[in-house]
Amino acid sequence: MTMSMENQIRRMLQLYPGFEIRLNGGWHVVWEGSLKPFAKTYRVQIALTLKDWIDDMPVRSLYPQVWLMNPTLEIVSEQAPDVLVPHIYLNTSDARRSTLCLFDPAQREWTRSMAIAETTIPWTIDWLASYEGWLATGEWTGGGRDHTRPAA
Repeated sequence: MTMSMENQIRRMLQLYPGFEIRLNGGWHVVWEGSLKPFAKTYRVQIALTLKDWIDDMPVRSLYPQVWLMNPTLEIVSEQAPDVLVPHIYLNTSDARRSTLCLFDPAQREWTRSMAIAETTIPWTIDWLASYEGWLATGEWTGGGRDHTRPAA
């Protein structure tokens, strides 16, 4: 059963009151807020859509999407210059606007019955911690199914 957008918003407000709603279309909400896994504070944006179709057009994203807003996503690390940052969904027109890969959709690790405040936010914190490590060492310690791409 799908968790309503009202319940998603309420749970985000309870657990992460510092996250602000940037857009609320009722069925599509965008939050923005700061997270600090270790050394740095990161501003992230999270979008959640609870519609599959708008009129006769399919909705592109059926899962929460997360972008790193500030600092912007570093695509390569000095420690691993030949490999793109692991666990992103590459935006080919602007790689720094790629979405973070936080879970495996094929394994149904997230469903619409789950609160993003209890899943997506903790997963984002874990991703950011792995990202900080990757920037420092060139090694990704966050696990997950490998979909690493060579740098261009």
